[in-house]
Amino acid sequence: MVTPLLRTSRRDTSEYWLLAASGPVLLGSALLGWRLSWLSASTAAFCFLVLAALVAWHSRARRFGIADVVTLTRGLGVCFLAGLALQALVGDLARHAVLTMIIMGTLCVTLDGVDGRVARARGEVSAFGARFDVETDAAMLAVLSVAVAALGIAGWWVMAIGVLRYGYVATSLFVPALRTPLPYRYSGKVVAVAQAVALLAALTFRLTHGEHWVSTALLLAALASLCWSFGRSVLWQLRHS
Repeated sequence: MVTPLLRTSRRDTSEYWLLAASGPVLLGSALLGWRLSWLSASTAAFCFLVLAALVAWHSRARRFGIADVVTLTRGLGVCFLAGLALQALVGDLARHAVLTMIIMGTLCVTLDGVDGRVARARGEVSAFGARFDVETDAAMLAVLSVAVAALGIAGWWVMAIGVLRYGYVATSLFVPALRTPLPYRYSGKVVAVAQAVALLAALTFRLTHGEHWVSTALLLAALASLCWSFGRSVLWQLRHS
């Protein structure tokens, strides 16, 4: 009897898709270096190498579904966002670079609503796919938070949007109750998307209106909703651990 592992073709594995993605990454990095800075380009390429190593390690020889490919595409976008965010951190970004961040971030948020639906429709739902999706979301929020703070759109308090989940994960290493599996809540997904939308809206206001109180208001509202969502989850885990 042939095992599922033997039936998995080379085309279906994560290594194949990561190798296929290396071409667009190299081309995009070259264009980014030529148009903006080689610091951004090298950062994007380095982030892709980290992403590729993590995906290859955790997916092993399992089948890499279409939904995973969609999430991988979002991951590539986050790599380039990281390069632009680092450029914002060391020096002000040009208008066309901020616009690039907005467009790329919007595409990543849009695809965030696609991979889950594709996974359910094709029967590709898996623990790896869910984790891949969550970690990609978290990385994007962290990167966008750095960009918003570095560009002076809001104070460094906005970094709380990007690091709150990582602080929660770090705390769970010492508090076993926080490792209790949480029930699925649609509100949690909505709150996560709201963070990305608020950060992208703040970048848009920076591009069109300069410093604007609306950006601060949006970011404060987003952070408040995120704290509510995490607080609700923590209370549930403490009660049911």
